Amino acid sequence: MPYWAKEVRKISNRYKGDQLGRIDEDCIAQWYPKCKVRKEGDVYIATPHTTNTKKRTVRREKTIAVTVNDGKYALEQPQDKSNKEVVEQENKSITKPNNDIHITTHKQIFDELYEKYFKLLPHIRKQTILQNMLPLFTSEEKVKYFIDEQWKRKRRNLYVRRQRFEYKAYNQEYEYFFTITYDDKKHTEQSFEKSLKLAFSNLHKRYGCLFQGVWERGKETDRLHFHGLIYDPNKKITAELEQVSDYNPKTGKKKTYLQSKYFADKFGRNEFSKIIPEMYSSAIRYITKYLSKQGVKPYYSKGLYSFIESDIDGNDVICRMDDTFERDIRLIVAKDFRVWDEGVLIGDASPETMSKAPKVP
Repeated sequence: MPYWAKEVRKISNRYKGDQLGRIDEDCIAQWYPKCKVRKEGDVYIATPHTTNTKKRTVRREKTIAVTVNDGKYALEQPQDKSNKEVVEQENKSITKPNNDIHITTHKQIFDELYEKYFKLLPHIRKQTILQNMLPLFTSEEKVKYFIDEQWKRKRRNLYVRRQRFEYKAYNQEYEYFFTITYDDKKHTEQSFEKSLKLAFSNLHKRYGCLFQGVWERGKETDRLHFHGLIYDPNKKITAELEQVSDYNPKTGKKKTYLQSKYFADKFGRNEFSKIIPEMYSSAIRYITKYLSKQGVKPYYSKGLYSFIESDIDGNDVICRMDDTFERDIRLIVAKDFRVWDEGVLIGDASPETMSKAPKVP
């Protein structure tokens, strides 16, 4: 048995429920049940199903009593009083003069400070948070370790949000990138967000339109607007795009762009750009960069998915995603791979076949 086959066997033996079958010289198994398959560009990537038998550890955050005075945190250590009594006091609004007692956790305080100092440079923000939280720990080493772990959590969460956004976008065939802002004569910020979501929902239900994008605020004006991608199969929106020109104060020049009459009448200024196949990945990355900003929220039409679930025949596998890393079990499969559901053939990969396959959000 070749070296990589032994490694694959070693990986599969860690999990129960995998039925890889015979493994050939290229370490490709005969059959992979219940794979999660996604599209990235012109490539399909399948992740074989695994079952982790280890129980997930549930971590409970230890609560602490803190006081806040002039924005500075300090541990509250009442004599002969339990946390339960402190909570009861807080519920009765009994506080010390100029000091509010809060029952919270280190993690909640970190999140508050992370949002508060978001506009600072990362290394300055990290040091500022450390100085604010130092009184809540018994040593500087402990607070440094805690902040490093929370920093990794924030980075990991951001990576997962961006990854989820990309996976959903690559499974669709979006036609236009667009930006919508609102006219003060037609909407307030609150009514704009609510009305635009309702419009997206109605367009999806009645005309099959699909949307995904992000709510974002302007860097200089702090004005709410929406960057998005649209798939419009019945041409309800994109058939009536009109070319308009206006003055762009940022560049000091006249700008010509495509605008939707539907969105212009309902909300205000909007701008559409046609997505050519070669620029599809760039359009997705352009939007995902906004997810790293403070307070940016993603939006998805109902029914968008990250993966389809399919059994994979070993004959449809081209190669492993990374054969130099033994824990990477992902596979690159053929463009016309066969889609199976519980051993029943649905058909060769196509938009119609994908629509019939089980979906994973």
